[in-house]
Amino acid sequence: MSGRFSGLAVGVLAMVLTAQPLSRLTAQHGSIGVQAVFGDYREVSADLHYRGTGAGLAATFSWRQLSAEVAVSKVKYKPVRDGTATEFDASEFDVMLRYYISGPVSAELGFMSRKAEPEFEAQSVGAVTAGAQLAYLLGPGVHMDLSGGLMFGPKFSGGGTAGALGALRLGLGLRIDALRGRIRFTGDYDFQRVNRKTDDGSGEASVPIQQSLGRVGIAVGF
Repeated sequence: MSGRFSGLAVGVLAMVLTAQPLSRLTAQHGSIGVQAVFGDYREVSADLHYRGTGAGLAATFSWRQLSAEVAVSKVKYKPVRDGTATEFDASEFDVMLRYYISGPVSAELGFMSRKAEPEFEAQSVGAVTAGAQLAYLLGPGVHMDLSGGLMFGPKFSGGGTAGALGALRLGLGLRIDALRGRIRFTGDYDFQRVNRKTDDGSGEASVPIQQSLGRVGIAVGF
């Protein structure tokens, strides 16, 4: 993880700890909207570094202590260095279920699946995710959350394994409500790091995978 991202996380955490907690015990509500998606994907070496843009859809629903979030996105990745690799599309599907515990804290359990096309140009990945979220109301209609957890049992299209603590996921989200919540402006950042290892018979090799996704969107609340 870069020093820049670590500094950002520390700053955000300081803001969260001084903000006011958001009450979760509200009536049911939900939203559905569109997003612009910006991605950064890396594998093994600097030659396998890609950046791209795309689009996505996101929907949320909450009722009392339970909430659910579904996000679908597709990003066209191009190599940062010309001639070093081939561009590919990455289609990702994320589901997250949350249960409010106390104060700003909710437990998270979900699933993620990313499919690369052409196949094997990059790694397709699927995993169960689990962790926690801190959510705060920063001001009237302004909501922020910080989440973190692990990705369990990851499966890769090109084979390989990752240890119990070898797959990390971090997230940062911001939502601004307008027109009494009927319109929502959203922004979030999702970071995944998987310390994948493979063995072709000559010994174990480290082949890590890392992806960062930024999403900016607008949603209709109901």
